Amino acid sequence: MVSLPPPSGIQTIDISPLISSKDPFVRKAKIDELVAAIHVQGACGIVGHGIKIDRLREAFKWSAKFFDLPQEEKAKANHVQGRVPHRGYSGIGREKCLIYTEEELKSMSGELAADAKKALDFKEHYDIGSDGELVHYNLWIDEHALPGFRTWAQGYYFEMEKLSKIVLEAMIDGLCVDEEAKKEFMSIHTGHQNGLRLMHYPSAHESTIDRSSLTWCPTHTDFTTYTLLMQDKNQGLEIEDRLNPGTFLPAHADIEDRLYLTIGDFGEIWSNGYLPASKHRVVIPRAKDGEWTTKRYSMPYFITPAAEGICGPQYTGKPGLNPRGKYKTSTIDEHIEFRMKFQY
Repeated sequence: MVSLPPPSGIQTIDISPLISSKDPFVRKAKIDELVAAIHVQGACGIVGHGIKIDRLREAFKWSAKFFDLPQEEKAKANHVQGRVPHRGYSGIGREKCLIYTEEELKSMSGELAADAKKALDFKEHYDIGSDGELVHYNLWIDEHALPGFRTWAQGYYFEMEKLSKIVLEAMIDGLCVDEEAKKEFMSIHTGHQNGLRLMHYPSAHESTIDRSSLTWCPTHTDFTTYTLLMQDKNQGLEIEDRLNPGTFLPAHADIEDRLYLTIGDFGEIWSNGYLPASKHRVVIPRAKDGEWTTKRYSMPYFITPAAEGICGPQYTGKPGLNPRGKYKTSTIDEHIEFRMKFQY
């Protein structure tokens, strides 16, 4: 029997059976389809997720209202110097979203070198979490500055949390790990450590952009289990093609309610590489009129385990098909500290 090559490109999966079907055979077929797509590329698009288009449009309206606020209002909720709490407003250039090896980090002494040769971010964003999280507690703007914003944000956060639990359980079931492993991994995903990030990529004049040193967001992986991303109609997100390393595929914005799922570091580690972390970036598109680029909004929802949780490779089920020894076991907090050492 001739084996077929894996499908190319970033697949889009209709997960509606996971939301509404109770038929175990239908659900298993969809779970297998989802895991197979992620196994190849570390990412996929999802539709049929139950979040209504009107709800997504409302989210982008709130995001635009927030970023349209005067700088002094946004600055009242500034992200702290350091990593706790990983919440609040980060202005343009505040975050350095870069990939560094352990060797590169050890060679640094607190600041990035001027000749770091890694393109820097050109974006602003606002990180929101659960008000039930006490370590990474929320930093809110004044209610009078944008009435209703906090109520909307908390409501939308937990709507996404509900969806994220459904998808997480489906992925774990698709890996066929034993029940004890599934129970343990689900237990460190309480939902309170997740994060909703409002992102704004500003417009810029084409003559001011040096694309060798500036991008909307450089190539990186997320230090999450996985991420669900919604984006507006403006292109920019690109996902590395794992079948052709070093090349990137556009995450098309032609389907308004499509979310992009990308596996993060913890998802790769726990699955022993069976679900690989997605390298992705956001590039500044060329100005259509030759002068000003379009601005862009996106909204990732980060699914992150509890800081005190232990993350190491699983060897039951499909993760056991990969060789052992590549991944270390550590606490979630240790890995996040490593990744954030030079981010803020």
